[in-house]
Amino acid sequence: MFSTILASDSGSIDLARLLLDLLIVLVAAKLVGEVAERCRIPSVLGEIVAGVIIGPSVLGWIQLSGNRGVSISLLAEIGVLLLLLSVGMEMDLAELGKVGRPSLLVAVVGVVLPFGLGMAVGLAFGESTNTAVFFGAALTATSVGITARVFGDLRALATIEARIVLGAAVADDVLGLVILTVVTKVVTGGSVSVGLVAGTLGLAALFLVGTGLVGVFAVPKVLDVIHRRASSGATLAVAAMAITLAFAELADAAKLAFIIGAFMAGLGLGRSQHHERIARDLGSVGNIFIPVFFLQIGINADLQAMAKPAVIGLAAAMSAVAIVGKLAAAAGAVGTKSDKVLIGIGMIPRGEVGLIFAALGLSSGVLENDQYGALLIVVLVTTVVTPPLLRLRLGRTAAATATTGTAAAELVQPPPGGWLVVSDDQIELSAVPPAAATIELALETARLAPHARPSSDLLSWFGANRNVAIEWSHGVTPTLIDLLRADEPRSWRFLDVTGVLERALPEMAEAMRRRRADMSDLDPLGALRFPTVDRLHQLLTTGEAGFSEIENTDELVLAALCADVSDEGDGVLTLAQRLTGDVVADRVAALVADAHLLRAGVRDPGAFDEARILQLATHLASSAHARSAYLLTLASGELTAREREALDERCALVQTALEHPEVTGSEATNLAGARRAAAQHLLTDAAAIERLRFASVPYLLSHTPEDLARQARLVEPMPQAGMVRVAVSPQPDPDQWQIDVACRDTDGLLSRLTEVLAAEGLTVISADIATWPDGAVLDSFIVECPRRPSPRDLSFAFTGRMRGPVHRIALPELTVAFDNDALPWHTACVVTGPDRPGALQAVSAALTLAGVDVHTARIATVDGAINDRFTVSDRFGRKIDAATMAVVRTVLAGGRRSRWRR
Repeated sequence: MFSTILASDSGSIDLARLLLDLLIVLVAAKLVGEVAERCRIPSVLGEIVAGVIIGPSVLGWIQLSGNRGVSISLLAEIGVLLLLLSVGMEMDLAELGKVGRPSLLVAVVGVVLPFGLGMAVGLAFGESTNTAVFFGAALTATSVGITARVFGDLRALATIEARIVLGAAVADDVLGLVILTVVTKVVTGGSVSVGLVAGTLGLAALFLVGTGLVGVFAVPKVLDVIHRRASSGATLAVAAMAITLAFAELADAAKLAFIIGAFMAGLGLGRSQHHERIARDLGSVGNIFIPVFFLQIGINADLQAMAKPAVIGLAAAMSAVAIVGKLAAAAGAVGTKSDKVLIGIGMIPRGEVGLIFAALGLSSGVLENDQYGALLIVVLVTTVVTPPLLRLRLGRTAAATATTGTAAAELVQPPPGGWLVVSDDQIELSAVPPAAATIELALETARLAPHARPSSDLLSWFGANRNVAIEWSHGVTPTLIDLLRADEPRSWRFLDVTGVLERALPEMAEAMRRRRADMSDLDPLGALRFPTVDRLHQLLTTGEAGFSEIENTDELVLAALCADVSDEGDGVLTLAQRLTGDVVADRVAALVADAHLLRAGVRDPGAFDEARILQLATHLASSAHARSAYLLTLASGELTAREREALDERCALVQTALEHPEVTGSEATNLAGARRAAAQHLLTDAAAIERLRFASVPYLLSHTPEDLARQARLVEPMPQAGMVRVAVSPQPDPDQWQIDVACRDTDGLLSRLTEVLAAEGLTVISADIATWPDGAVLDSFIVECPRRPSPRDLSFAFTGRMRGPVHRIALPELTVAFDNDALPWHTACVVTGPDRPGALQAVSAALTLAGVDVHTARIATVDGAINDRFTVSDRFGRKIDAATMAVVRTVLAGGRRSRWRR
């Protein structure tokens, strides 16, 4: 088929026009598709409408004549190939063998009856035999995605009606593809004869059986070999695409529709243990090309032709038989205690499957524009009317079953052996439970589901109680943790079908809704997939050094689940409190927050600074908590080799600090306390000892006990207002000096001090700031100077600068970046740009005028560019907000004074 598309009499393809057309198509698809989803209309219909709008019928932005038509058609063919590939990968052959007699009968009746009625309508309207046969074939399709979405939204997937419809849809897909294969070959081969039909059936059967055997048995083994030997992560996805194209070429060589080959390739790829990775990688490509196919459906539509009375009459007749034929298919469920009308409604929509029939009919020349338009109307009508009809009917059945189900349940007491028994590989009810036992029974059934199948009565009980209000109990959380560890697909499939987690854990329901990007994705693992939990399980079972020492992995599993479900701190804590008690919930939320903290630190070159390591160690508090946070960080997502190395080194330093503090004693309850106690032992003055008792933790962690003792003597007694004391001490590096400045706090102190240092020709390398509640301040600077600075001269200069306004310097070429995740208590601020005189003073003034307190500063200049790092907070010691960050940038850029904040 590709060769047909590429053949063109008009010359080469205009690449520039192709790119423009693709831009228009993708933007229109996503815009209108998003609007449709918000209006609770299938996005597929929105994409078709978008195609009509941008096509020749309305705006005429996209034309399907000449090479432009060839280009868009080629992209659409790739899209439908990827669509059938995904359908094949989602098809569970094991489920096909378990659909049961009612589902199989519904599927057969739902194929045979619409086929006959559709063919009869075509002949009655004077169409050719080939066209009539194609009409009948197109009406056999059923789009289960729309029905499943409505059943899922109304928590009715566990009802007997939903099970029959979904089971019938599995068989219907296979029957529909066989019909598509045969009909396409027959109607494009000329006249219809018994011999032609028999030969085509034989060839189709031979192709399906042959490729099915190769796909199921050979393809997974080939992919395993490729996975073991490939050095590139993309090789597996490329190999899967190559297999798909090969199967499509085989189908084309057999004179069958190439999409049949893509479907059969999907069956084989879906059986591979690498199918999730392949589906993710190829799904990204499909998100681009599949909408092109649906938009082409609309682009091909001729509104003028569709508005003809003859076309509307044909569409009305076919819509009627399409609906009647599927409603009558419910007769296959005779003998079951089910709502036959609900089953029939569930089989009505044609959706994307019907669109594939229509597109093939038009491209093969079997359908003309009028017949194509009529068939398109049928697809649209059956797809649009189904959701409201299902909701209406389900609302009635829910009201009818709720009363009778509850009344019967209230009379039953729990039997001695429990509510559930396993017999003949089936999970059955030993008695009718009360609705209050819904969560307990759902989790217990999910635990047994990998080894036995829930019985029809058990599923019906869950379906009857689908609208009963339930509340999560802390007592069942251990069972949920066991299910997370086991990671059995059947367990999560059952929980998704019953909708228990969505009702009892609304946070998890919201996460699942976010993951349901494709309404045709019926795989419950697509929504109930917890990547952080999965990676955590892999790490815990690898036997890597240190992981076996992790204590209380239950809390770690809950933290991984919370991290997967919610991205916000409040959401994590809310979910954790719902799952467990307040004390454990606080620990779980702390693990998630600290994992974010560790992960953010791998991007910060200053993360290995001793003060930051000690601050982080004090925050993490214990080696066990630090190990758990480290493991959760690894499970939170892929890290590059450099990031992993940085994380490992940083966490090793933290562990060293936690396990081997420099000082121990009864007063040293943590690292900050250890340094405080050591410094106090070096002092004899009671006032200086008391001063250290009220020192901040960041300040204590930033200095040695000797520095702390010396600085406490400098601060005591506290200087009078406007007076400044200065002490200068040499550093190990040549030409470097530590200048300690003690004074009372005043507005813009750091800016005033750095202005004096710049005027004295002193290059500031780093700075630390300590403040006390009584207003005392100790600023410590490491400066570079060939001679020892004079403490007396600096004291006079500092004292003189304590008065007057803060002088701002506008340096718009400097870039300021803030990070609230890199530090446990404060905000990290990084200033980069070309080195300019007064750069530190400019930044300090901007921070002052924005109302920001600076706790530490690390100044660096490399090759004429500065890279200054500050630890800052607001005046209340909290991390600064986005508005304050904006003020800092405005002041530094020279913004108007009215926008500054003091």
